Amino acid sequence: MKIFNQKIELKHILIVLALLFISNAVKIFVFYYVRIKGDIDFYDYYHHLTILLFSIVSFISVFVSWKLINKIDTSKTILKFIKVYALSFILFNSVGLVIDYILWTTLNNESYDYIGRFFNMLSVTIFFSDVFALTSAFLYFRQSQKIALELEETEKEKAIFQSQMLQKNLEPHFLFNNLSVLSGLAKKNPEQMEDFIDDFSDVYRYYLKHGNHQLVDLTNELSFIKKYMSLMGKRFGKAYQIINEIENPKGLVIPCSLQLCVENAIKHNKASAEAPLFISLSSTAESIIIKNKLNKVDFTLGTGVGNNYLKRQYQINFTKEVVFTETDTEFIVEIPLIFEI
Repeated sequence: MKIFNQKIELKHILIVLALLFISNAVKIFVFYYVRIKGDIDFYDYYHHLTILLFSIVSFISVFVSWKLINKIDTSKTILKFIKVYALSFILFNSVGLVIDYILWTTLNNESYDYIGRFFNMLSVTIFFSDVFALTSAFLYFRQSQKIALELEETEKEKAIFQSQMLQKNLEPHFLFNNLSVLSGLAKKNPEQMEDFIDDFSDVYRYYLKHGNHQLVDLTNELSFIKKYMSLMGKRFGKAYQIINEIENPKGLVIPCSLQLCVENAIKHNKASAEAPLFISLSSTAESIIIKNKLNKVDFTLGTGVGNNYLKRQYQINFTKEVVFTETDTEFIVEIPLIFEI
């Protein structure tokens, strides 16, 4: 079902309607009780003042609850809406008791009946429960719409990134460089030709096989990096070298994510056989760390599409952050490891 161009599941609507039905049923009981007892004086300004304050507090309670729940719960399930509703109920009742005590002791000469006022405040809280339900539902559905739009946008970015990766791997100068290397090997080191062709085909095969996958085993990605660096070694010699310090390659990463970081290090830094650039790969319990010393080339043209793609894919799909850090001497990338899908 779509409401205001927003796709909403039927169960979500039923939950909101159930909460509204329950709260309004209680309201009818409260109205009936007040009618029978007749203990509210319409001309008593105390009641009007408390209703105004409680109306304001009811909205504030929901927004505060929404902020708090969002900090501790990053899920996208309807359970978040229930948590916000419940916390709003508790916050409103707690703050309402404080307000009720202050107003009562300030504006009334009667003693404060703690038990009686508590149950009175509880009935007021239930009276405003439809405000909690509707406001929580509005915030939840608005966030759901935002997430849906972000997912749509990140899918577009993914398509752009994959297209650029494919174009980059098939562009003439990439093929020309590797064919030139192959030609040189045929003349000088024909015994290395077979290994070069194997690595060259493995790099293409990996991208074609995993390019459309959301995640890939870290072991496979590291094997791919080894093949990729073998190609770079034939082209640049020992100018760029990988130091793999990952002892326990567990977890999943986005395909070509490590290769993207290694490629950026090669693209943006000068190196030679006499002064090689070492690109280190290490791991923590939660992430892979790619690090290299800075020796920037004079000019490089970069769009930043690759880095932005990685950041948004991890943010939207896994609520994790890719961290890029540049110091005076080093460039560091921290890529989160995924263990559960």
